[in-house]
Amino acid sequence: MRAKEEALSRASHALSQLGLPHRLHEFNAYGLRIKRSLFGGSHSVVTYPPLDSLLPMTQVAFVPPLRFGNRVNLYVHIAFCETQCTFCHYAVKHYRGASHSSTSKVDFVERYLEALRREMEVWGALLRESGSVVASIYIGGGTPLVLEQARLEQLLADLRREFTVAENAEICFEGSPLTIVANDGAEKLRWLAQAGITRFSFGIQSFDDLVLKYAARGYKSDIAFRACEIVAKIFQNWNLDLIQGLYQGSIDEVWKNLEALQTIRPPHITWYHGRFGDRPQGEWLKLAALRAGFEQERDTLFGRMLIWQQLGEMGYDQIDGNRFISDRRFIDPFKQIRTSVSHDLLGLGASAYSHSADWFVRNTLDVGEYIDRVMSGRLPFTRRRELSSEEKLAASYVIDLRTERWENAQSDQIYGVHPTILEHYENLVRESLGLGLLEEIPLDGGRGLRLSLLGRLLEDEVLSLFYSPSVQQSLRQF
Repeated sequence: MRAKEEALSRASHALSQLGLPHRLHEFNAYGLRIKRSLFGGSHSVVTYPPLDSLLPMTQVAFVPPLRFGNRVNLYVHIAFCETQCTFCHYAVKHYRGASHSSTSKVDFVERYLEALRREMEVWGALLRESGSVVASIYIGGGTPLVLEQARLEQLLADLRREFTVAENAEICFEGSPLTIVANDGAEKLRWLAQAGITRFSFGIQSFDDLVLKYAARGYKSDIAFRACEIVAKIFQNWNLDLIQGLYQGSIDEVWKNLEALQTIRPPHITWYHGRFGDRPQGEWLKLAALRAGFEQERDTLFGRMLIWQQLGEMGYDQIDGNRFISDRRFIDPFKQIRTSVSHDLLGLGASAYSHSADWFVRNTLDVGEYIDRVMSGRLPFTRRRELSSEEKLAASYVIDLRTERWENAQSDQIYGVHPTILEHYENLVRESLGLGLLEEIPLDGGRGLRLSLLGRLLEDEVLSLFYSPSVQQSLRQF
């Protein structure tokens, strides 16, 4: 108990050194407020441009000129989960495996996988023609591990048949506690490791049973611990997801999760802040009687500082506001790839997005429509945004500030954007420096900027300020 009291005291002192919480009204007046809603379609600033800023494609025949370079990164979306969580905003359908599902559901899964194969054939031929090599693969969802082993074998065989995969490619695969502890879970994990999967990722979200109940995760904390034990015996490189303030939220819950991590010691931890779309938890937030029970802004900041300090005490290095590693070997390269428009990304499956030099596109979010489009010979793109000079400049701020190094020598001098846009960003930088959210760092050949400690506490909120004016307008419209 004394350890907890001392940790809480340290976190409170660290916040007071930054002028918190009494400066919150100043940040709120500037438009900075920790929100519980999604950031342009995501739970944090993980893509640029944000997904909700993509524009509807009015012409079915219109195909953006996605021109991929020598190295392409691949994302594959498996749109099925064994539970329907109250917070999840991803494109998924309920599926508990062939032995627990109706014939119609099993047939639907098979049609989806057949559509994925068709999409792979189209893109595989184009990439072979251009000589592109797949540098990394991320198989997510959804819960890919819910698929039967025979289907997993076919999926990996299809990928290796259609694409030229680099020898040293990192291949990450997602699962869930329920699929991991299932009777065939460990067997599937061992097969995946032998089949060349180099990284495994899954979400616990919380070790608190009440939080898990209201999140509709379908398990209690004992299952969460068992899942971690199983994965740790099979994979050296694995990630564990948690969500701060998933349901209501409290410092006691944060501390319980920290105590669990002290025992488990995952190599990589991703600890998001709970933000909700149109799923039940998002609806609960609209109800005054329930909204008051959710974690408030100052509680979020206190919990975040406590998490940072305690994980640091455990020996974790902080990569950004949400990610922590026990060793540099476990850095997840795909997190930067999917964010950065300077890396080519090809997304396959419902809701998956792709970006190359000049375009950012997204497949339809409707799983059934995805199947119909692909099986009828059409590409599944339904939304897009051109990566103009303005968007590339905005991306340089959003992405490079997150990775702690923004250089003016590699932004405005290269992209040659309109002077009014440059002035807009100069004003943003000046105001953010004045508020103590950014700090200057010396770099050869130009000015360097990074988020300050205060800025990292409000990381997603600060980064969203640097969305381009046109993206900001699109988000207001949609």
